[in-house]
Amino acid sequence: MRVPIFTGGALGSTEIARANWDHFAIGAAIAGITLVCGGENVCGVDPGLVLDHDGRVARSPEMDRRIESYRKFKDRYGELLVQLNVEDTRLGTAEYVSSKHNQEAIELKWGQGGAKCIGGEIKVGSLDQASQLKDRGYIVLPPDPGVHEVQAAFKDGALKEFERHSRLGFVTREEFLEEVDRLREIGFKRVTLKTGAYSAVELAMAIRYGGPKRSSTSSPSTAHPAVRG
Repeated sequence: MRVPIFTGGALGSTEIARANWDHFAIGAAIAGITLVCGGENVCGVDPGLVLDHDGRVARSPEMDRRIESYRKFKDRYGELLVQLNVEDTRLGTAEYVSSKHNQEAIELKWGQGGAKCIGGEIKVGSLDQASQLKDRGYIVLPPDPGVHEVQAAFKDGALKEFERHSRLGFVTREEFLEEVDRLREIGFKRVTLKTGAYSAVELAMAIRYGGPKRSSTSSPSTAHPAVRG
C-alpha cells in the first residue's frame, strides 16, 4: 500500500453500499490503499445471482462490478479484500472470486453486523426479494414470507417490510485453521480476519490464532492470518 490504510468493512450488501461503491473503489484504487468489500453477503443479496445445481455461486453481476470497478483504476499498490461470513461460505463466494477474478486475498469474519455478536441485517421492502433471500438460505423475519397469511398482510399494507438476518460465525481454533488452509488451497495468498472482540478472551484468541504458528515441527515464521479489529 502507498499508505497503511484500510477502508471500513461496511461496504457490503446494503443499498447504501451498492449505490456508493464506485466512489470508494475508485478513490481507494487511485490512493493505493486496501479496499474492503465488507459487510459481506454481496453475492447472496445480488438480484442477478445465478446458482449452479449445487446451490453455489455461478454468476454474480454485482460482485463482478465491484471487483472490476476497483481494478480499472488500480496501479501497483493496494488490494481488494472480499469478506466471507457463514452464508458466503455456504454459497461458495470464495471459490467464485478466486476462479473468476483470480483474487489473491480474502477476509474471514467472526461474528456479524460489523463483526459484533449480533445478526447482520438489512431491511427488505419487497415480498419477492424477501422470498428470494429465504430461498437462498437466509433467515428472514418477522414472519416467514412464504406463509400465505403473511403475503396477504403485506399486500394489504399491514406488513411493510422484512429483515434479512445472517448467522453468527465463530469457530474453534482447529476449525479456524482448517478454513484458512482450505482458502489457501483454493488459491488465496493472503487471509485476514475481521473481528470486533468484546472481551479480553476473544481478543486474545484472535491475536493468538492470527499470529505466527509455533510448534516443534514448524518454523516461527509460518504465518497465520493477519487480524483487523
